[in-house]
Amino acid sequence: MKLKDIGEFGFIKRIESDCLIREINVIRGIGDDCCVFKISGEMAILLTTDMLVEEVHFLLSAISPYELGRKSLAVNLSDIAAMGGTPKEAVISIAIPGTVDLTILDGVYQGMKSMAKEFSVNLLGGDTTSSPKHLVINIALVGEASEDEILCRSGARAGDVIFLTGQVGSSAAGLDLILKGREREGWEDLVEAHHNPHPHIKAGRIIAGMKIANALIDVSDGVAADLGHICTESKVGAILQEGMIPTTEKFRKYCEKFHEDSKHLSLHAGEDYVLLGTVGPESADHLRVALESGGCAFYQIGHVVAEPGLKLMTRNNSLENMAASGWDHFR
Repeated sequence: MKLKDIGEFGFIKRIESDCLIREINVIRGIGDDCCVFKISGEMAILLTTDMLVEEVHFLLSAISPYELGRKSLAVNLSDIAAMGGTPKEAVISIAIPGTVDLTILDGVYQGMKSMAKEFSVNLLGGDTTSSPKHLVINIALVGEASEDEILCRSGARAGDVIFLTGQVGSSAAGLDLILKGREREGWEDLVEAHHNPHPHIKAGRIIAGMKIANALIDVSDGVAADLGHICTESKVGAILQEGMIPTTEKFRKYCEKFHEDSKHLSLHAGEDYVLLGTVGPESADHLRVALESGGCAFYQIGHVVAEPGLKLMTRNNSLENMAASGWDHFR
């Protein structure tokens, strides 16, 4: 059996047993956006790490070093947002081929420092090593949250409203444009969405602080895949409304002009880094008002059901089975 036979998440399931040698003070281990543990007091520690590998996550010929640095930290910040936490300290490990020019590395660190300053994150060190061919950037980020405010993937309940805190699909369209070598003029917003995502830390803190949402995750692998994670951990299913999935006008024009599959790009491609959550129907309007009052967005896109599996109510009002598929490194 090979990795491609079980995929990224099958591999995670395969290794997760027997990882907790001492369970005391561990709140969440493998299986969420961050691991969560306590040291003392009421605040819990959130820890996440993400690795970006050249020619897997980025092409140096397509992204500026500054944007690469910002994105490297942004993807970690988004994990902290998904747990309702506040980011604090980061350490950076970087593997560098001998052929990489110093100006590229300067730009990467300028981008990381810019993103760190925006969210009051300290860059405290890390590790530097050589790489035979590809540039590799790995960041570990520590955050904190009150234990009673932490949101996980496992709390969704039948009847819950499913919501997003931003529009989706633009990042996938930006990547599609880059990979297909299309002219960027007129589509800069889509490329910007892919290269320079903005983590929804503020929205995550509002949602967590209200203590009325039941589950939360960030959209990194795609709406369908990440909603699938919530459904799996919560042992529920979901029905999405295709006509309620929020996308930008530029995204819709791109799909129309180049005859791209808008459903696939908005639901299955990922890297939007908005938040996807569930909240009881009696509290949905309250949460919407709080988010919009704080300058954030709330888009209702479906509801949770008891029967496992994902379904899509199409624009033609037909109910279709939908695969919980998205980006998977090993497939």
